[in-house]
Amino acid sequence: MTGRTIRLHTFCSVKGGVGKSTLATACAKLLAARKRVPVLVDCDLTGTSLADGLRLRAPSVTRLDDGSIDLEAPPTGELLTVEQTRALRAQRRDALRRDGQTWKDRPHPPPYFNDPLNYAFRTKRPGRVDALLWRHERDDGVLYLPSSSTHDDVIQSVEWFFGQPFDWARSFAWTLDALAQQVPALSDVVVDLPPGIWGFPHEALVLVSTLLREEPMPDDYPPWHTGPIRWAPNPFLVTSRDPNDILPAIEYVARQRARIPTLKPIVNRDTEGLNALRSMARARVGPLLEAAGLHETLERVAEMSSLARLFWDGDVTADKVPPEVEKTLRLVEEP
Repeated sequence: MTGRTIRLHTFCSVKGGVGKSTLATACAKLLAARKRVPVLVDCDLTGTSLADGLRLRAPSVTRLDDGSIDLEAPPTGELLTVEQTRALRAQRRDALRRDGQTWKDRPHPPPYFNDPLNYAFRTKRPGRVDALLWRHERDDGVLYLPSSSTHDDVIQSVEWFFGQPFDWARSFAWTLDALAQQVPALSDVVVDLPPGIWGFPHEALVLVSTLLREEPMPDDYPPWHTGPIRWAPNPFLVTSRDPNDILPAIEYVARQRARIPTLKPIVNRDTEGLNALRSMARARVGPLLEAAGLHETLERVAEMSSLARLFWDGDVTADKVPPEVEKTLRLVEEP
């Protein structure tokens, strides 16, 4: 793996409902169409899941005697059907309800991103994340690791956010490191972060900043600055045209400009055009926008029915994504 580079595409937003997950999914599909090997990691742990909108097939995993997932077992090489996956998701809900608090230490199938994240935190080492990867019913070349929208899983995540101490960034880094080590062909990791620009999303962008500045990782993090794998960040902040969305988004990008110079603001589902957007932003933000040089980096994605129906239809093919989206997502420069 000497000299190997993995691109880390991160998508964040000020608020939900702006199409962040749609663009992240489109990004992964476009990468797969270029014969790359992307993993789409769904980090939105606060009540939504890519598995709710996409027709995904969960992997068949090795189980322990109590029926929970053996997170140290290698891949079985088998996938469930969409119908079997949905049945297991319902069973996981029932198992969590029956088991009370013990489910936090032994999650039941199907596997979600929540599980290796929690495992890395508890054990201080990553599990076999490669055994937990899902695929689409129409094998599109993308590997998926969705989050859980199950009530008890979400409650645990909320406790991480607001109650119990949890080192998100370290567990996240070790989970990504496990993917890189266990999937030798992996070329890209696409990360769909939770809404909001503080908490876990901000921690993830601090990690991006560390990689961009080629700074040493903390002692209990993966040694990416000295290892054989180079991580190349490609970060985005997705916003709508609404002033109560785009203004804090632009201010955040401007204030992080020194540490994350490649963080690109994208106005999604725009119908007015780029010049109108820039004029509005210049009038509202003024000197801060000018000082950060954001006039040239602010970009838009027009309203597109093909992308808008992604989660309604459970899929969209890469050929339905307009070429300008590839340019906006900085994929055209990929080797």
